[in-house]
Amino acid sequence: MTASDPAPTSPLLLDTRLTERVWGGSRLQPLAADAPEAPIGEAWTVFEGNRIQNGPYAGQTLGDLAARFPAQILGTHATGTRFPLLIKLLDCADWLSVQVHPNDEQAAELEGAGELGKTEAWHILEADEGAELIAGIREGTSPEELKEAILRGEVMDYAERWPVQAGDTVMMPAGTLHALGPGLLLYEVQQTSDTTYRVYDWGRPASAGRALHLEKSAAVTTTNRARPEASPPVGEGQKQLLTTCPYFVLERLSGPAMEGDTRGQSFHAITIMAGEMTLVTGSERVILGELESVVLPAAAGAYNLSGDFQALLSRLP
Repeated sequence: MTASDPAPTSPLLLDTRLTERVWGGSRLQPLAADAPEAPIGEAWTVFEGNRIQNGPYAGQTLGDLAARFPAQILGTHATGTRFPLLIKLLDCADWLSVQVHPNDEQAAELEGAGELGKTEAWHILEADEGAELIAGIREGTSPEELKEAILRGEVMDYAERWPVQAGDTVMMPAGTLHALGPGLLLYEVQQTSDTTYRVYDWGRPASAGRALHLEKSAAVTTTNRARPEASPPVGEGQKQLLTTCPYFVLERLSGPAMEGDTRGQSFHAITIMAGEMTLVTGSERVILGELESVVLPAAAGAYNLSGDFQALLSRLP
């Protein structure tokens, strides 16, 4: 590739990074060509390290293209040249550790210049009967009580548990205590950051990869609660706003036919929750199946979606 190569405007198909987790299950294994026997907890479907699978830029990463063509890939609503979102699918067969993430300022202070915080949102795709999650601190807890409980290793006395079901959405601002429970398959969109402080780990051995971070957790955890919100059914051919924040917008899409337009403002990252979708933009045509994702560069412009599908779309606000 040379300096005169055209900026990509066609849909970008990406590889997927599958990660074993002690709490993972088997529902993400169909995304692997050779499904491992180990429990797969996370599928990183859209992030700066994904490699392009189609077109003239095949083999390069999404981060490479964003840095080289920021206006065309990221759009006018972006700041900087780093791909700003990380989208995952999570299969939870057991409790995840109880965690908290810093905000941007705290991440830079605690981890070093250039480190980002993490605000995220979850959309529940599947939930077993009785499934629950932790999101925030019980009402009436003071910041002082919370800090002392974290340092004593007794934060679970103050954690707020919520029942959840398929279709629920949870906005999780940085600083909010949280954990996912068993029986959940979900979509997660977040800032591009993997800075996580583990507060409690259900008695699992505190190995090098699963150490607790009580001092840092006490410094950044707030007394916020994050209540799951049920989403009403989306009508055929409609778009529904699920949640929004300064870092991203999350929408739900429904077939049999829809039109979209990036308008040069932001990339559109689309993940199929159910069914099959055909995407057409210009002369390009892409077919996607369940749990597959595609990124439309901001310069892609108008596009059409068709098929019997339910999908999620993440973009910049």
